[in-house]
Amino acid sequence: MSTSLKKGPEIEIQRLRSKGSYLHSYIRFVNCTQRLVDIVWLNHEGVSVRYKTLPSKNWVDVNTYVGHPWIFRDAITGDKLVVQLKEVFEPPAHCYERDGAVRRVVMITIPVYSLKECCLQTLRPIVPANYMENLELPRTLITELKNSLKRNRFLSTVETVQNSNTSAHQPANH
Repeated sequence: MSTSLKKGPEIEIQRLRSKGSYLHSYIRFVNCTQRLVDIVWLNHEGVSVRYKTLPSKNWVDVNTYVGHPWIFRDAITGDKLVVQLKEVFEPPAHCYERDGAVRRVVMITIPVYSLKECCLQTLRPIVPANYMENLELPRTLITELKNSLKRNRFLSTVETVQNSNTSAHQPANH
């Protein structure tokens, strides 16, 4: 399966894939946005696999491996989200304390979108696809609007992991 999502202008996410590894990484993904977030693992073939859809202000624990990349998307619009200011999260090796493995907390946030991306995000839901050609915009912007519409629908075609042991959690109030 191919996607046209990019990590910066030169590195396409479709080239990323999980590498074989025996090094465990224990992660807690925390949705710090007001959006529903799709947590997506890129498998060994580079196929995007939806691992979990995480509600706002919730978290999920993931036992993964070093060399297994993860990406994050708005579940409704498909817009990219980031962790540690990066579009792709590469799990680090686990750490140990006396009691055992320590889970790393990874915050999912909204990136700083360019003005052009903000405009495309605003137009996508209100302009019908068959009307885009009629907009009085430069041809390059119409093309980008169409491409962003296609790109943001990629999650409707990704595989979904069915894992009954994975559940989202609302953080406890302290």
